[in-house]
Amino acid sequence: MEEILIVRTSALGDILHGIPVAAALKERFPECRITWVVDERYREILDGNPWVDRLVTIRLKGGMRSLLRAEQRRNWIGVVRFLQKVRFDVAIDLQGLMRSGLITFLSGAPVRIGFPKDEVRETLNRLFTNLRPQEIPPRSHVIDRNLALLHPLGIYSREKRFSLQVQLSIEAEMQQYLLGVDGGKGALRVAVNPAAGWITKQWSPHRYAEIGDRIAETSDATVFILWGPGERELAEQVKRHMQQPGHLVPEIGLPALAALLKGCDLFIGGDSGPMHLASALGVPVLGLYGPSDPARNGPFRDTDRVVTVAEPCGPCYKRKCDQPSCMDSIPVDKVWQAVTEMVDRLKGT
Repeated sequence: MEEILIVRTSALGDILHGIPVAAALKERFPECRITWVVDERYREILDGNPWVDRLVTIRLKGGMRSLLRAEQRRNWIGVVRFLQKVRFDVAIDLQGLMRSGLITFLSGAPVRIGFPKDEVRETLNRLFTNLRPQEIPPRSHVIDRNLALLHPLGIYSREKRFSLQVQLSIEAEMQQYLLGVDGGKGALRVAVNPAAGWITKQWSPHRYAEIGDRIAETSDATVFILWGPGERELAEQVKRHMQQPGHLVPEIGLPALAALLKGCDLFIGGDSGPMHLASALGVPVLGLYGPSDPARNGPFRDTDRVVTVAEPCGPCYKRKCDQPSCMDSIPVDKVWQAVTEMVDRLKGT
């Protein structure tokens, strides 16, 4: 086994959940070369990864419709030509979409592994793969589901291993930023992320603000409010609702976000890319869950906690909902109880 292709183009959390697959492959086939096809917007999260030998970036903003543009078609053609030159032995589709299946097929690999029928997100994906695991346990974590794709290769790892490289210069820059905000007083640094990819995964800003106030008052913590593209107004709402100082993090990219999270003691937020990034970095995470199933999509380390309220309709995985009661029904006091327990553990009390 010399050349192996992994196709998982997006998004941040899903790419992170694919990294243990690369680790397991390298452990089983130490001499293999692993190529990963990734959307150019997320390349930086895999840069320098010791288990990935080659990154191939593709432009996917706008979806398959973007292929109507000549520039986008040229990018795809260039990617496919490059992949076909490599002569892959195996290609693994961790995404289950038509486009990821198409990339897997066009790579020319004779063995193309994908998800079984009931697990693919788009049915047409199965046209492009020719080998699948016999079974994926129901309600298993996404990482375990990804690792199950290695069963046809005789690999049965369940290790959730990560290696995220943060440039020393960026880490030093973020450390200076954190010190500039809290003055190095030695108190807790808490990252709060009110946004999520779906509006149905968002808890209300004033509730995040109340949690931020409580933790600032009781633990002398510094609260850092995170935001990404299109999310600034939501973060500003949290800051406006807070009575204690809340610090709006400046606009930063993925490497800087990783460096900032490494300098924090606790992360609080919904099911989102930054939450999964914090967990992968080993930062204790308190995840608030509604439409998605924490057993499948939640943080997974022993230091992590989840707060959710069971609803008859959930988990539904709906991106839009007229009555999003699952997140609205999460009470502040229940979240606060989990926060205090995590803070006590951090302080060793």
